Amino acid sequence: MYDEVVFTGPVDEYFDYRFGKLPYRSLRFQWETLNVAQAQPVAVINYPNDNLYTRVTEFKHLTGQQHAKTTRVYEFPQSEGDPYYPIPRAENAALYKQYQALVDVTPGVHFVGRLGTYKYYNMDQVVAQALTLFSKIAGVRRAECVGA
Repeated sequence: MYDEVVFTGPVDEYFDYRFGKLPYRSLRFQWETLNVAQAQPVAVINYPNDNLYTRVTEFKHLTGQQHAKTTRVYEFPQSEGDPYYPIPRAENAALYKQYQALVDVTPGVHFVGRLGTYKYYNMDQVVAQALTLFSKIAGVRRAECVGA
């Protein structure tokens, strides 16, 4: 048993899809290893227009790895698969509001991140949300300990 739960999965899944499934966009990843030290000038290149893929990432730029080969991953948007991104439409927002009402009356469970709040966040925003929540939870625990 836990005093506090931080839930980062799909909010509709947590409540056993009581009001129906919220739609999410998924991704398919295609990896390639190339016989070159570097394949692109930066870590991530976005392709927002007429391509089958939306992003290509070469991780060596992020890690500082030095090697004669490199690996990239292509991200292809999919309608089925693991949930990654909420789909911002009025009907989805209305469905999420029903789940939000359950969230509001579920003590000790904190719903965070894109899936837990059915909202798109950049990664820096997700990290800030997690740190803020931690401070809130830790502050409550400190206050309880002081009063004990």
